[in-house]
Parts: sequence; C-alpha cells; structure tokens
Amino acid sequence: MGDSKSINYFSIDSANLQEMAGAESHVFNNDDLSIILNGRPSDRTFFREGEVYQLPEPRLLLFMSGEADVHLDLEQFHFERGMVVVTTPDVILEFERIGRDVEVCGIAMKEAVQVAERIVTNASAKDFELLLRSLYLLWDLATLSPYRRDAVLQMLRAMVANVQYIKQASDSSTDKTAVSRHQELFQQFKTLVSRHCERERNIPYYADQLHITPHHLSAVISRASGRSAMYWINRAVVLRAKVLLHTSNLLIYEIAERLHFANPPAFNNFFKRETGLTPMEYRERNKQHTS
Repeated sequence: MGDSKSINYFSIDSANLQEMAGAESHVFNNDDLSIILNGRPSDRTFFREGEVYQLPEPRLLLFMSGEADVHLDLEQFHFERGMVVVTTPDVILEFERIGRDVEVCGIAMKEAVQVAERIVTNASAKDFELLLRSLYLLWDLATLSPYRRDAVLQMLRAMVANVQYIKQASDSSTDKTAVSRHQELFQQFKTLVSRHCERERNIPYYADQLHITPHHLSAVISRASGRSAMYWINRAVVLRAKVLLHTSNLLIYEIAERLHFANPPAFNNFFKRETGLTPMEYRERNKQHTS
C-alpha cells in the first residue's frame, strides 16, 4: 500500500489558527492546548457546507452567536448561542449549514487532557457565563510567563468536569419516562456503529453486541429514528470514506481495502449508490473546491 497522510484535515497542529479563526480573534497555542476567542469560522475557507472533516484532538466549544446545523458522527444538531460542545478524539464533523454570523470560543486539548465522552448541551445563561469566565481565566493563566502548566491543565480539566455536570443536571431534570428504551438502544447502536463500521456492516453483529435479536434491533431503530439500521451503518461508512478521499493520498483500491470491502468495484458501487458520485468523482470535485 502507498504512503498516506494522516487523517488530520483539521488538526490544530497543522492549521494556521489565526487565519482559521479570523483577524479579529485572539489565538493562543502551545504543546498542551490551543485557545481561540471570538472565532468566526464561517468567514474562512476551512469549513464549508456539505464537506466532511475529522478532528483528531478533543475540543471544548462555546457557541457565542449565530446558528449552524451540524452532524457529529451520526447525530445531527442545531447549534445556537448557549450551546456547549465537548468532542472526543477523531470525531467526524459535517456542516449542513453555517450562518454568516457564527462566532465561537473554544479550546483544542492535546495529549495532556483525555476526553472519553462527547457532550452537546444547551447551558443556562448562568452556566454559560460561568464557562465563558472560566475560559477567559484559562487564557490569562496560559499566557503568563513562565508558563504555569499544572494550573492550566487543572483549570482545563475543571472546565470539562463542569460541562459534564451541566449535562448531567440537564438530563436529570428531564422526565425520564419520556426517554424510552427504544431511544436508549438507538443511542447505543449509533455509538457502536461509529466505533466498528469499518469492519462490521451487518445487523446481526450489532444486535449481538446489544444482546437482542436482529429483528428486534431493526424494529427498534426504525421506530426510534424513522430510518433503517442499515441506513445508519451505511452513513457511517460513507463519512469515513469521504474523510479518506478528501484528506489522504490513498488510491481508491487502498481505501476499499482499508474499509474492508471485498474489492474496489464493490466499494465504487456502494459509494455511488449512497452519494450519487463515484469515489473518484467525489475526490476530483473536492480538489476543484480547494484549488
């Protein structure tokens, strides 16, 4: 197999943060973290509607203004002011729509801080203001000389823990009877699919992981989402294929091998059926957009 680039199209280590965030933003970057205050990603070429990105580092984002419709892995979200997001490593991101007035503050966390759970929550005005003040304090600590690494990392971990608390408090205030067993299974199913879709693309595998029958799993997913189980499996595979086509120099047959298709024609037929384009057509279209 040929050499390939890392799938890190939007890695903090390879991005020009000031260019990405905009001239009016404030940017700090070191080996532990990157901080962006008042970033305007909609003004940049880094994020485009309909394209797919993989984020290697975990992020903590505060949505300051504007609106956007976003897919994180297999879930769709509407972001507006007050939304707080924590992503796990290697999350796959796709923008359906980005408002021109979108503004975010955020942190990319590197190896010093581990994030095991993705969180998306709508914080109260009080909690959001507290998180924003914490971010400003983190900036002040990070920019001191000499660098106070232990204090910075403890502050960062405290912010992540606070977001977890806000999410848990929000969940506990929700009527649990409104969250059916079907929805719980659906969420578990999507998590498993995100982790294993490159190798496992059959319903019996996921049913076995969830300790239910394939027929029951298919019925639950259809009832909970209005889509078939295979829709969600195929969507996850397409997202990974798009990332590889867009960010690596792997040949088409190498991508087919990496995604464990029987042969390149099988991958070609699958991708065209799901997207309307062959893998090569998709790659060429994206080359034109970035040229």
